[in-house]
Amino acid sequence: METNITTAAPLTDAEFRALIPLNKYVRLHYFTDLREFIKTDALTKAIIDIDGTDYLELATGEQIPLDRVIRIAGHLSPKYPGYDDYSCAC
Repeated sequence: METNITTAAPLTDAEFRALIPLNKYVRLHYFTDLREFIKTDALTKAIIDIDGTDYLELATGEQIPLDRVIRIAGHLSPKYPGYDDYSCAC
């Protein structure tokens, strides 16, 4: 699996959304509804809209709100611009 780390955050939510690869295995960092940090490798399936909120749907059926995605496939979300300053690059 290829891992590319991009340090510059996209300028807008639309640019970030456009960078999300679908139907590919990606490294994904996100927060759960309990603010637990999750780091996983997953197969992305689609971006869906539920009641006006965009969700990333994984092949497992899990749906993650895009506003909780911190990083996907090396791309940092514009909602977490300072996250790299406090994260471990392990």
